[in-house]
Amino acid sequence: MKSKFAEYSTEQLLEEKSFIEWVLLGMHNSEWENFFDDHPEIRPHEKAAREIIHLLQDKYEILDEVSVLQLWKSIDSFDNIHKQKIKKLTIRRRLSWAASVLLIVSLGTFGFLYFNDSWQNYRFASSEITESDESRMVLSNGEEISLKEDNSTIAMDEVAEQVIVNDSIIDLSQKMDAGKSEAKMNEVVIPYGKKSELLLADGTKVWLNAGSRLAFPTKFTGKKREIFLEGEACFQVAHNNEKPFIVNAGGLDIKVLGTNFNVSAYPTEKTVETVLVEGSVAVSRSKVIKLGNKETILKPNQKASFHKENNEMTLTDETDVDLYIAWTYGWLRYERESLESVLRKVERYYNVEIELPAAYPSDDKISGKLDLENSLPTVMGFLSDASGFNYRITGNKVLIDERLEKLPTR
Repeated sequence: MKSKFAEYSTEQLLEEKSFIEWVLLGMHNSEWENFFDDHPEIRPHEKAAREIIHLLQDKYEILDEVSVLQLWKSIDSFDNIHKQKIKKLTIRRRLSWAASVLLIVSLGTFGFLYFNDSWQNYRFASSEITESDESRMVLSNGEEISLKEDNSTIAMDEVAEQVIVNDSIIDLSQKMDAGKSEAKMNEVVIPYGKKSELLLADGTKVWLNAGSRLAFPTKFTGKKREIFLEGEACFQVAHNNEKPFIVNAGGLDIKVLGTNFNVSAYPTEKTVETVLVEGSVAVSRSKVIKLGNKETILKPNQKASFHKENNEMTLTDETDVDLYIAWTYGWLRYERESLESVLRKVERYYNVEIELPAAYPSDDKISGKLDLENSLPTVMGFLSDASGFNYRITGNKVLIDERLEKLPTR
């Protein structure tokens, strides 16, 4: 353990995620044991914190989610209902931290609160994207507007209370209930094989990639500009010092004032990637309770990758960020990227299913650039030449045969 933890109190131990994981799940065992051996003066705090965790776990592990959230919001209510247990806690402030532990353990496991994306405070009203979907906009009143073009454009006009969809003007004032339009979200659903460009009410430009959903208000009110993304989008955020722009995507909060960045947060991918082109962004894990929630600050030409399986964030320098935003210009660029990863992107762009042989090497890396205006056979022909495989296109499926020979990496 780092020396700075030597000053830990009971409350601070309860805030430390890895400590609770150690008590509940036996994780980080040697790390914490060595720490307390080196700092025996902290043992009384460790004992008190452990007692609180087990006390609450034993009695309240079967509480439903609604009850737990109510207890979190009202410490006094918790005190009245469970006063016999609370007599064991000699410090009033401990109770608030005990409630936070209760919120964790009563949901079944500690990991649920920290790692489960279902705790996001927004649920898309539109159905999940399927192969048969058409591009559409779902207004906050539930009305759906078909986006017939492959590359649609949408512009919100909060002054005139209108939305311009391609060449059509829709009067929102006639479709919203008075006083309620600001509280609900509009949604844009872009299926596989299509794209869209949006101009939000604050002047922010959004390029929405294939297989994505975006939720946004008709106009931004309050102290922040908050939207929700599933899939991939590139943002050029209008600067506003008074209202930070926040993208909720894949369990992350990405906060900016004005900048240009790309977010890839497809549910089927193992990582959520944020690439900064210019400006500055702060990336943090979305949680109902932000205990120990740290921000990762990105500088231009950096990428933050959030790994869903182990809940870790990595930060890397990128020499060519254009690789990540080339899709907004109709190109798919890749540099020493696995063939499997490139093919997943091709699937989304062309709305097809590509099958690789089970024995195909997963670490096969390729480099190049694809013009997404070309037909699927042209694109697959280029990839076939680069990787040395044969393929067959049957309806909506692309079947790849075993690689004929090992070609040098480009």
